[in-house]
Amino acid sequence: MYDLLAIVALGAAIGLVLPRLHAISGLLFAVALFALYIFMARWLFVHKNIWLGVVYPLLALTVNYVALTVHSYVSEERQRRQIKQTFRQYVAPEIVEEILKNPSQLKLGGEEKVLTVLFSDLEGFTTHSERYAPHEIADILSDYYDKMTEQIFDNQGTLKEYVGDELMAIFGAPIEQRDHAARACAAALAMRDARIALGSEWAKIGRPRLHARTGINSGPMLVGNLGSSYRFAYGVLGDHVNLASRLEGLNRVYGTEILIGENTASLIDGAFVLREVDMVRVKGRHQAVRIYELIATSRTSMPPQQGEALSLYAAGLEAYRKQLWDDASELFRQSLALRSEDGPSRTMAERCRIYRATPPPEEWDGVFEQLVKA
Repeated sequence: MYDLLAIVALGAAIGLVLPRLHAISGLLFAVALFALYIFMARWLFVHKNIWLGVVYPLLALTVNYVALTVHSYVSEERQRRQIKQTFRQYVAPEIVEEILKNPSQLKLGGEEKVLTVLFSDLEGFTTHSERYAPHEIADILSDYYDKMTEQIFDNQGTLKEYVGDELMAIFGAPIEQRDHAARACAAALAMRDARIALGSEWAKIGRPRLHARTGINSGPMLVGNLGSSYRFAYGVLGDHVNLASRLEGLNRVYGTEILIGENTASLIDGAFVLREVDMVRVKGRHQAVRIYELIATSRTSMPPQQGEALSLYAAGLEAYRKQLWDDASELFRQSLALRSEDGPSRTMAERCRIYRATPPPEEWDGVFEQLVKA
């Protein structure tokens, strides 16, 4: 009876405790239990004249320990393969390795986190589709996405998906990144530079120069493996995700290339050159948002002419919000004289002309209503 109880007790102890311990802690616990049983059996034999079996109880302990250790190893390897399979198409290899070092950072099923999302859409790509054969379009998009994805991975972003000629990326998940907003902005600028360089190369072989619009926004969103029992994928949901998509579309309205939301602007802490473009209430959203053009990193030296044009635009925007249409229009016109291709100056000068002829209501708060999806 003693032997049977010892076998059950040792087997149960190792079975209940070992799965809750790390590998080294589990080994130390098993060795301590092994030694404790030998000590107890000897003490009972010497002092109480009770003879307990040693071989079978300790064999049960050892077999249980080996079986649980092997099972844990196999389970961990299966988990590693699953993580690699899930994320190797989304993130850079070094991010996958970081996840594997600490899988607890990865919470599947959805959790709310403050992240930054980037949308980038090719401008006027439909016209190129008419000029090139389908296999040529596929090659162009493949080469383009290769370059863009490299920039996202270089800044440790997570590629969400390609949809036609649009790309979506997430920064700050699946692993924590305190500087996720800065990484997204750096990736957007790197993508712009890579696209320009790619255009110069492609011009030599008869491929088109591509132009893109990019929207970036930060805020709380739901992230994880989202979907249904039939199909799910790693992604994000939430109002701030939708706003990032709207910002990408607003580039068409203002003639800009990269627009970011006010949350992102507040998180990058002077690391980039920004221009406040306007305050907009996008379709489907009641709250207005300040939008900023992402121009360059703060280390970039800008031509004096560009800096002066940005100052004139800022002064024009201030006059515009005070409904001083003539003053604002003149300031925007001066900005355009310095940089004739400046889309925001042209857009705001035209808006001043319209408001001069048809003034907004007296309670106007300076917010532009984007009534249709850009």
